[in-house]
Amino acid sequence: MSAPAVRPIAADELHRFLEVKATAFLSPPPTAAGVEARRRDVDIERCLAAVDARGRMCGVARSFATPLTVPGGVITASAVSSVGVLPTHRRQGHLTRLMRHHLDDAVERGEPVAVLNAAEYPIYGRYGYGPATEATTLRVDAHAAAWLDAPRGEVELVDGETFAKVVEELYDRIRPARPGHIGASTQRWQVLAALLDVDDGDHERRRNALKALWRDGGGEVQGAVTYTVDETWKANRPAGKAHAELLVAATPRAEIELLRYLASVDWIATATVALRTLDDPAPLALVDGRAAQLVDRSDHVWLRVLDLPAAVAARRYAAPASLVLEVRDPMGYADGRYRLDVGPDGGDCAPTTDQPDLTVGVGALGAAYLGGHSWQRLAAAGWVDEHRPGAVAAATAAFVTARAPWCAFIF
Repeated sequence: MSAPAVRPIAADELHRFLEVKATAFLSPPPTAAGVEARRRDVDIERCLAAVDARGRMCGVARSFATPLTVPGGVITASAVSSVGVLPTHRRQGHLTRLMRHHLDDAVERGEPVAVLNAAEYPIYGRYGYGPATEATTLRVDAHAAAWLDAPRGEVELVDGETFAKVVEELYDRIRPARPGHIGASTQRWQVLAALLDVDDGDHERRRNALKALWRDGGGEVQGAVTYTVDETWKANRPAGKAHAELLVAATPRAEIELLRYLASVDWIATATVALRTLDDPAPLALVDGRAAQLVDRSDHVWLRVLDLPAAVAARRYAAPASLVLEVRDPMGYADGRYRLDVGPDGGDCAPTTDQPDLTVGVGALGAAYLGGHSWQRLAAAGWVDEHRPGAVAAATAAFVTARAPWCAFIF
């Protein structure tokens, strides 16, 4: 018997690692083929195991370094995934040990921020994460959808191999333009296109999904979508549903044309696209904007600041501001008092002993960093305390972004 601990897994423990994850996520157990497929896309050194007093693996987490687009720039982030604890070992501190080990590792690797998708809202605030981006589902009433202008360009149905290659190139082209996007490996697109089976129970659905590209008038691909169709009839009338798991568009026109296409497919009554941005332009492109609704709005990417000076320096700001922040971080990584001098050309941040203008928890700092939540809104919710009148307004004006931060997929 020994104290519970966290350690990196050995190469021959990946199968057990995935078993623990599958059990925690209520998913089917992995097969040998699925494990080998996963091995292509995970860094074993960054796969962590929580072990109990008897040395049994009872919790897991993994991370990977990724570029994260921030307003006006890019920063290296530690992206966390596959976090879970066996139901037999809940409430025993294993998750806390996993997260502490992960964050210590990110600091040691020089990764100034960490990001994740939270399965449940209350979990990761305990570890200093804040909800940095939101996402919604776009639902279009195909029968009522009348567009303000005529179709443009051309939609082409393609096979999985073509789709994977083109969508990877397209995503890499557009990723730097929108805060919140992270990098994506070739394997991610191969899984999405059903060229690689990672044994997660969704391979058959992805294989049967239709894949389409939209080309502009010059023949260049500007948008890609993969979607499934549920053929349904009611009272002998078509009531089918088209659902897009992923839609990547380099321009608003590309997005609108792919939505127009989905809503125009025969026998489709409703078209939905998952994980859309809150400022999606599609409803405004319709004669009746109510024919397209943004539903199921929720938090998406959570962000944790580890190195505040590096994080401040990585992005640009909409307006100049000079602020002293008192950051409260119970885990210690970003705790302290800092002076921020920021503006359109960038920002500087250094420790100071000056009196604070604002007091903010590290989770609120993560929520504000990409521009997803204004400092004004966070202050209204009690997440920020203002000590100098006008400081909240100045922070709000500096951190605002032209478009809502967004990430196109779950990681």
